[in-house]
Amino acid sequence: MVEYTKELKKHIATLDSCEERINLLTSQYDGKTAVILLTGPTLNNHDEVQMRNMFRERDDLVILSVKQAYHKTLDTTDFHIMNHWNIDRKNPFEYKNIENTICFWSCTNSFLQEHLQIIQDNNHPCDIWIPILNPPDITREQSIQATCNFELFKLLGTEYYSIWGTSILYSTAIPMALHLGCKDLVFVAWDLKIKNQGHSYEEGEKMVPVELEEEYEAMRSTYNLYDWCSNLDIKLRVVSDVSPIDERIKRVQIKDL
Repeated sequence: MVEYTKELKKHIATLDSCEERINLLTSQYDGKTAVILLTGPTLNNHDEVQMRNMFRERDDLVILSVKQAYHKTLDTTDFHIMNHWNIDRKNPFEYKNIENTICFWSCTNSFLQEHLQIIQDNNHPCDIWIPILNPPDITREQSIQATCNFELFKLLGTEYYSIWGTSILYSTAIPMALHLGCKDLVFVAWDLKIKNQGHSYEEGEKMVPVELEEEYEAMRSTYNLYDWCSNLDIKLRVVSDVSPIDERIKRVQIKDL
């Protein structure tokens, strides 16, 4: 975790627009390693207390926790990456030391007003939000993982929106990590759901169903992702013993970061 995230959060609160807030974050974490924690089942393989202790001691690591992964990182989270799918919309996360964490929401453009109203009506902490273009604005075949057009990651800092990932990793987490200036990305529990259908958390009744072909498409996209990142000197690593993503993406352990 990075100590000056607290100061950035205070500064963000003084700015009127999300565009200004996103601009403020440009390259603020230049040269640091972004640790992006996802909600794959292998997230439960880690001793969360030891992991948090390590994160507290490492000012060179920027911690981006996706949705329920926050329960593992708590107040060591620099950025909480959120959207409205597969969460309890009526009950906000119970944050520990909320002043440590910048809450970043992506809102589906086809439900934009409804999603913004959910944030407001249910008092979800939200420091920044962006719209995610989805059908009917784009087709399924125009999603980031379908096209492998990873130049779309850069929209966050220029047009202040993003494109359907279809995963939150592609639409929101990676774009934010790159916008922050990080060129070393570590993905924790990027397991996909080809062999393991579950999540690291107990699932509710209104889960978005898994589409296996979409998962295979995501897996195939990682080969192009690796090539795109390599051309830009962006380093990729993954912490997962079951991940089916491109084998050129180095497998590591949390303790070895």
